[in-house]
Amino acid sequence: MNKISIIIPIYNVEQYLPQCLDSIINQTYKNLEIILINDGSTDNSGKICDNYAKVDNRIHVFHKKNEGVSSARNLGLEKCTGDFIGFVDPDDFIELNMYELLYNEQQKTNADIVWCNYYNYFSNEHYNIVNIFNENKLYKLPFAINKLGIDLFINKYYEHSHLWSKLYKKSIFDNIKFPYKKTLEDLSIFLPTLMKANIICVIPQALYYYRNNRINSLINLSNKQTINIEAIETYIIFSLDYAYYFPNYPYKNILLFNSYKNAFDICMKKNCYTLYQKILIYQLKKLLLTTLPLNIKYRILKRYILFLLRTLLRRFL
Repeated sequence: MNKISIIIPIYNVEQYLPQCLDSIINQTYKNLEIILINDGSTDNSGKICDNYAKVDNRIHVFHKKNEGVSSARNLGLEKCTGDFIGFVDPDDFIELNMYELLYNEQQKTNADIVWCNYYNYFSNEHYNIVNIFNENKLYKLPFAINKLGIDLFINKYYEHSHLWSKLYKKSIFDNIKFPYKKTLEDLSIFLPTLMKANIICVIPQALYYYRNNRINSLINLSNKQTINIEAIETYIIFSLDYAYYFPNYPYKNILLFNSYKNAFDICMKKNCYTLYQKILIYQLKKLLLTTLPLNIKYRILKRYILFLLRTLLRRFL
């Protein structure tokens, strides 16, 4: 029986952590390595981790200074020894048979990634299924060969790029790291991980409970400027990656143009050019090095120039 390493980055979640850990240690699939990365918590989260490690020898706790969820996950990848990898966020919880079902599908199909549905969880009385997949389905062959299939796959599912609804072969993360001190880290590694897979299996069962009612979660802080800046950068990078992996598909032009368009629209609405200029200029330089058609580059640069002029006018009028 293969070992599954479950990586959990932890920061100030003492209220939710016991429920999360209970749902993992009581999994029907028993050959687990549970890696808890305490990312400099200032509440009792670290003590909770240590207490659970005393009663379950599958748990390995690592305490580190606070550097963000990406740094914690990268440390988890360095420490894990399993054949497969799963991710769980510390304020969420999972069905007790989640990893048994995902693993069984992997064994049937030899999939590099097995992907399930999940629940948006608000309370015990209020939660709803996010129905991404309606049936079992395989996406086969290297994506470089089966471009049309994976192109449609990415277009349909990239907004559900969450790490925690998947089981990965460990080899998928060879030479892949999460971006340091960035949010939306799931989307940042979405394309690189998919492009290393030969088979992806999707199943309709909802096995993960994503908690939507945590006030201090990163998602609920998304209206802050720092989160918006990183979101803009991540979506532009994703679009540039898409253009790199699929140079012959027209959709890449639409995706990239819309990413820049939305970035400039957000900047103009918030009137915060100085906060965004470094990211936008850096990404625009990357854009000019791509093989995109000149008319697409022109449309994006034109929008940037208009945005810049409006910003300057606001300052002097």
